[in-house]
Amino acid sequence: MAPTRIRGALNIGFQMMITIGILIANLINYGTAKLEYGWRVSLGIGAVPAIMLCVGALFLGDTPNSLIERGKIEAAKKMLQRIRGIDNVEEEFQDLVDATTAAKDVEHPWKNITQPKYRPQLTFCSLIPFFQQFTGVNVVATVVSIFTVDKFGRRILFLEGGIQMFVCRAIIIACSLSVGTMIAMKFGVSGEGSFTNGEASLLLFFICAYVAAYAWSWGPLGWLVPSEICSLEVRSAG
Repeated sequence: MAPTRIRGALNIGFQMMITIGILIANLINYGTAKLEYGWRVSLGIGAVPAIMLCVGALFLGDTPNSLIERGKIEAAKKMLQRIRGIDNVEEEFQDLVDATTAAKDVEHPWKNITQPKYRPQLTFCSLIPFFQQFTGVNVVATVVSIFTVDKFGRRILFLEGGIQMFVCRAIIIACSLSVGTMIAMKFGVSGEGSFTNGEASLLLFFICAYVAAYAWSWGPLGWLVPSEICSLEVRSAG
């Protein structure tokens, strides 16, 4: 559905909605935690977005690709004109028709993706989502990715985010070890001790920097890159 020039940014909107949902859910849980039946309120509120999703689906049209696949060529063209806001969509429409025709000729995508020539795509489609889910999420920094992914490219964000995460994690571990050693030497095994305001603030800063790096790189790009790197022969499997 998305125009090519902003497809990356709109794709990342998926990750943005996830982070906003997590934030809102935590705020609701925090607000209802002290209520006697707070857990029921939290659980009940979860029905609100579910109802919105179901009602919204009633007004959601088919994609041009889906209509073409089902042989509804004229309806597909009208839908493309509607979502692009212009009448002259001949070039893009023909590209969609050609791609759909080529996709129908593909057989055994799961078998194809195991071939040696598709090993890089299989690796990316498997390991990027794995390592993405192996870390965490955040809202604000995801906005950075939305505004930069189509301008600077996917690779730059991956590299910058990965390096920033590595550096921040190393500093967090180093700070934790040094502070932990100080507490152990001063308070023994009693478990009584505390960070100074400076130590706590420094540690919190690097934790936030780490999460921010994830949120504008591995978080949203984990959905975007696998969807872009596969050819027609293996796209559905990838």
